[in-house]
Amino acid sequence: MYISLKWVQELIGLQNLTLIDLVNRLTLAGFEIESIDKKKNFKSNDLILDISFTANRADVSNMRGLITEITALFNSNLFLQTPNSIKPLILLNSYKKTLNSNQGFYSQSINYRHLLKSRDFECFKHYKILKWEYSLWERYLQKKSFSKVIKNLTSENLLHSDDCITLFNMKSQKLRIKESPYWIKKRLLLMGFKPINNIIDTINYLLLETGQVFFAYDLETLQQLTATSEIVFVPNYAAEKSLFPIEESKTIELTKDVLVLNINNKMISIAGLIQNYHTLVNTNTSYVILQSGLYDSKKVKKSSKILGLRTDYSIKLEKQTDLNLIEQAHLRLMHIFWTQNIKFENTSTDKNLFLNLKNNSSLFSRYVEQSEKKIRIVYENLKRLTGPYNINNELSNFQIITNLKLLNFKVRFETGQNCYLFIPLTRRLDIEREVDVIEEVVRTIGFNKFEPLNLRNNQIGYLTKIEKLKRQLRNYFINLGFNESIHSILMKKNSEDEIRLKNPLFNESSALRLTLLDGLIEKIQFNQKNIGKSFETFELGRVYKHLVNGDKKEVEVISGVFGGKNFRSDWGKENSTINWFEAKGLLENFLKRLNIPVSIYWNPVNNYATKFHPNLTTELFVGKKKLGVFGQIHPTLALKNNISKKIYLFEMDIEVLNHFSQSKTLINYLPYSSYPISNVDLSFIVKKSIFSHEIEQIIYKFGQPLLKSVSLFDYYAKEPIKKGYCSLSFKLQFQSKIRTLSSDEVAELINPIIFYLEKHYDIKLQE
Repeated sequence: MYISLKWVQELIGLQNLTLIDLVNRLTLAGFEIESIDKKKNFKSNDLILDISFTANRADVSNMRGLITEITALFNSNLFLQTPNSIKPLILLNSYKKTLNSNQGFYSQSINYRHLLKSRDFECFKHYKILKWEYSLWERYLQKKSFSKVIKNLTSENLLHSDDCITLFNMKSQKLRIKESPYWIKKRLLLMGFKPINNIIDTINYLLLETGQVFFAYDLETLQQLTATSEIVFVPNYAAEKSLFPIEESKTIELTKDVLVLNINNKMISIAGLIQNYHTLVNTNTSYVILQSGLYDSKKVKKSSKILGLRTDYSIKLEKQTDLNLIEQAHLRLMHIFWTQNIKFENTSTDKNLFLNLKNNSSLFSRYVEQSEKKIRIVYENLKRLTGPYNINNELSNFQIITNLKLLNFKVRFETGQNCYLFIPLTRRLDIEREVDVIEEVVRTIGFNKFEPLNLRNNQIGYLTKIEKLKRQLRNYFINLGFNESIHSILMKKNSEDEIRLKNPLFNESSALRLTLLDGLIEKIQFNQKNIGKSFETFELGRVYKHLVNGDKKEVEVISGVFGGKNFRSDWGKENSTINWFEAKGLLENFLKRLNIPVSIYWNPVNNYATKFHPNLTTELFVGKKKLGVFGQIHPTLALKNNISKKIYLFEMDIEVLNHFSQSKTLINYLPYSSYPISNVDLSFIVKKSIFSHEIEQIIYKFGQPLLKSVSLFDYYAKEPIKKGYCSLSFKLQFQSKIRTLSSDEVAELINPIIFYLEKHYDIKLQE
């Protein structure tokens, strides 16, 4: 929303308010200042602020609502101040002719405050009266109760509907279409509107000022188009594929779900959006009819969405209307027209109109019912939640009530402990409870005015057991070379077994996932297609299960997909993928690290699911609880996704793992030696029937206490090694904690090892 800084200053008279103060205060109150631009119109400069607000604050999308907000934020009172320029608001009947003839009151830019204070001004003696009249006007606008809203409106030409209620039509006397007054054109241009003529410009100006929508029709054209002089707006739905003109050479096609207003079965306007192009006020217009209505905001929004059409009018009407503002905007519009010598016919008033509307129209009754709802506010609750105000002082009841009144809340049944509030209809959607009202009070006073409460909590935060387990699982698989994946819990519906959402945003996210494996397999397939390589991946996340009794349950699981890569599993064999037992061993090592004291059972199953191999799948049980499932991918699924058949899948319940896993509580830390390590390589010709692990154990036993580690680093079984034998090379590391080892000391440790191996095994040291 764009606002003129000069316009704000003219309305509330805060001349001492700096721009930075205004921006900071609005930002603290929940608004965002997108930009500040300097704009020049009619030889005067102005600052235009682009203000963004949340969707629930449609009440500030016009100048009147924004001024009410700013006034409340700066704790000023409108009916104790006179604005800089009172020209658009008040002129007493007895002064109008004099002011117009002598000063051109509405045709040029004048400092009206200075003019009214000047001694030679004819109306100087009435200045005090003008200020008083203005204060009464603003008090009337702010304090009216909605039950009197319809008092000055007419039931003539009124039809009731569940979808739209035309509140009133006003016929003008004969008028002349011309340019708008200078001050209206100036403000419209600043706000991005193109001036057209005095009728349309005044309606657009009122839209900016009050947010209320009025439509102006050329009465004579309307009568010719509808072939009747009885102007009765009838809300109805359009015929399928009917055409409606919105520009001189442009029509749009309507559907049966679009709400329109008819006169004598002729479509005159799309309700709340746009009127028939041929009925627009133009230079040949002599009579106009004003029409305003109370619309169902959902119907307006639906029509706008169907047609792909949004106008300045529909944007306003997509929000709920405040019944208090309907009559106020009507009076304001009549006043602005009156200052331009545009008069409307007097209409008869039906005193029972309000009662009839309330009883006969469901839409109007809903508005009335919402406006009559009230919220009980307990002062003590507010003071307790907000804490001390202004360092040590508490908010007084008077301050609370004052701020609520500034926001146009109606205070009733006030006592020393509590009060009841009637919420403005424009705030009905976001203010439903006592805590919402408390937030409004604190927001208008300023969050920075309250002393922050220091929470006293001596308890130190800690990680839960399940969180520690999840971190342990994540680290384990990442250290193994797995990649962690993250997918949305929402997915496209593929089968009837999935849990569907009642109102999904998109078809691609219309169901809750039952397993993590679908997303992981999709990633494997994507990687294989684009890079030509498989990779290991896992995911920690939530899935949703069907229970036997028909309920649904959210479960945390860890799933993984691995295999499909070629590597050398044996020194004497070619590269190949891991087999089922090697893949099973990876999970066994993983479960061993969790220190589960209960035995884990691997129970083979056939035809477990469409993702798993029918003969190479097993379920895991810890005691009597099912832990998860492990198996090879189904050949059909592998072929469909063009991936390796030697890929293995697993999925385990984290809650079951957490229940049985035990963490090691005792960790022994040993100091490291500051002396160097002596490395020795030994190569042996070994008969193939002897295991390398057995040799490592013998070396380690004889090398104590100075041998720190022994490892196999080379294997060779080709010529010139004779058949049935192989060459094994071991790396030995010796280190002392108290001294640097000499070559002789290392040799004294190595010689017994060589002697023992050659004597008791078919082993020979390779020089």
